[in-house]
Amino acid sequence: MEFDDIHIGMKCGSTKGSGTVTWIDGSTRTIYMSDTENNHSFEVSFEELSLEPQAHNTGDAYY
Repeated sequence: MEFDDIHIGMKCGSTKGSGTVTWIDGSTRTIYMSDTENNHSFEVSFEELSLEPQAHNTGDAYY
């Protein structure tokens, strides 16, 4: 996955958990996400994202 592939609203997995992308800072390559279970916001670097571009929580399903 490339940095340019990430977009707001996308669900991603990371070392800090899964969430929905709410903001992208291209200058620092930081992705801000909202946890899908409790709406808690957290930030991750691009390198912390999983390689699977549409990783979901264990309760979610692939379409």
